[in-house]
Amino acid sequence: MKTLHNGDKSQPHIKQFQSSHWFVELLFGVMGALVLTLIVAVSINDASANDKNDKNDKNDKSDKSDISGTSDKSGISDAALIQVGTADMSLLWLDIYSAKLFSIDGKYQANRFPMTLDIQYHRDIDAIDLVDATIEQWQHLGFTEANIALYRQQLVNAWPDVKEGDRLTFRVNNPEDAAFLLNDTPYYQVSNAQFPEAFLDIWLSEKTSRPELRNQLIGVN
Repeated sequence: MKTLHNGDKSQPHIKQFQSSHWFVELLFGVMGALVLTLIVAVSINDASANDKNDKNDKNDKSDKSDISGTSDKSGISDAALIQVGTADMSLLWLDIYSAKLFSIDGKYQANRFPMTLDIQYHRDIDAIDLVDATIEQWQHLGFTEANIALYRQQLVNAWPDVKEGDRLTFRVNNPEDAAFLLNDTPYYQVSNAQFPEAFLDIWLSEKTSRPELRNQLIGVN
């Protein structure tokens, strides 16, 4: 009788243990599924991010190759040119720009190309002010109003608003192949064969309004 009585008392404990065991297994099963789901989600996100990065890298390489792929028609690059001279332009106590002249052999000879004039600005200047200043120099050199009007159309397209530190480069491979570059990036291709000589004359003509600056650019001490 005692044995049967003790056995009856132990049965609820067994059932409770079995029920708890089943609940624990279920709980761990659910947690495992959640963890697995999180791992898969993170893996998909990482794969997506890597794919986007790969695409961005390819786009960046494509953009860089487009820029670096720009070449001159004559095959002449700045690396092939040698500096002739350098000069600084100032008005009273204000520094306006620094200019450098480059040629094929480091020597200046009028209208011998290729030739590059590089100007780095030390002040912010609006494009319209640059155009007006250029026209004033052409008037000083005695250009006809008809020619000035013709060249002005090139200037309006060629001159950007410049900020302090900007570099504007005028590269002339020959009179039919000349271009402006802004901070080493092609900006405007000149379409008038007389314009390159007229533009360079502002600094290099013997009639320039700044003879000292000219002498420094062409390497005359």
